[in-house]
Amino acid sequence: MAPVRLAITGLGMVSTVGYDVVSACASLRAGITRPAPLDFQVASSEDLAVDAVTGHPLVGVTDGFSGLGLQIHLASLALRDLLTYGRLDASDPRFWRDTALWVGTSPPRIAEDADREALQRLLDARLCAELVRRVGLAISPDHQRLVPRGHTSVLSAVAEAAEALAHGHVRRALVLGVDSLVGEDELRWLAFHRRLKTPERPVGLMPGEAAAALLLETETEARRRQAVPAGLITAVEVLNPPREIRDEPPGLLLARAIEATVAQVSRVHTTYGDLNGEEWRARQWGTALVRFAQHPPFQGVRQSWPATSLGDTGAASGAIHLALACRTFLRNPASGDTALVWSQADSGAVASALVRRADGNTNT
Repeated sequence: MAPVRLAITGLGMVSTVGYDVVSACASLRAGITRPAPLDFQVASSEDLAVDAVTGHPLVGVTDGFSGLGLQIHLASLALRDLLTYGRLDASDPRFWRDTALWVGTSPPRIAEDADREALQRLLDARLCAELVRRVGLAISPDHQRLVPRGHTSVLSAVAEAAEALAHGHVRRALVLGVDSLVGEDELRWLAFHRRLKTPERPVGLMPGEAAAALLLETETEARRRQAVPAGLITAVEVLNPPREIRDEPPGLLLARAIEATVAQVSRVHTTYGDLNGEEWRARQWGTALVRFAQHPPFQGVRQSWPATSLGDTGAASGAIHLALACRTFLRNPASGDTALVWSQADSGAVASALVRRADGNTNT
């Protein structure tokens, strides 16, 4: 798609390493992690033995929540943090009537087709509306959309928001990603598909849960409000896999998305991506990296993998990476001026975005 310029003027997050975006991103930059044993076990190769699974649950925050209620609870915490961070008034109807909401989630991880479809219908019908009602925002139902595309949900929503803002349909966009992989249904599904990291299976993911939110608007609108951008999104690319991909090397689609995103820049200082311990993701990234490692923009690029601290946060990961890139710009002047964020869904879809340091950013 054509280059865009979106000002990120609000950030919010709740995670295992911080219950607000400022402390969470500081913890991520410091490499802090808080894994904990989950109430779930998998069979061991030893007779009658079982292995415990370790993950990154939000202990004391999400206890007792599941399904739709869990998603609303996590999303509302991130959204309230964004209101605090951006010094926004939830009760201002004029502001929120001109705002559209995109909520990124993952397709339900449930073995039974009927249960999975029923939960997806429930999320489609109620998640956005209940979230808006709980936080008290006057966002029109016509401007609420669920994006259930897993890891690529947030960047897909950013691409849609860019189109809506460019055509003047709304003045600003609220993009939020929320996910939890630590519930019993999710763990059973992950275990069935042999995706969990265990003492006997070191190549796998550690499940996590989190939510993160971004407020996006045009630079003109941000200046009108005298809002200070935390960063600028200047390009975004979303690609879905072709129907026939047997003859295409793994990672080629990801490389294409990244190359399109960075086509207009001479240097990428940091990449934030979806590596989570699974071999297939590492192979895809490695293949893509070989393809463009010798290109000038990637010389000496730093690589950051937030899943090392948070576990796999699914649909929330894209928003977490964007928020971390912005907070790193603000807190570390030596971090450079450009960051690449990339995501890859279980479906094979890929997405990437280029984030730039905003002019006039202060070290706050």
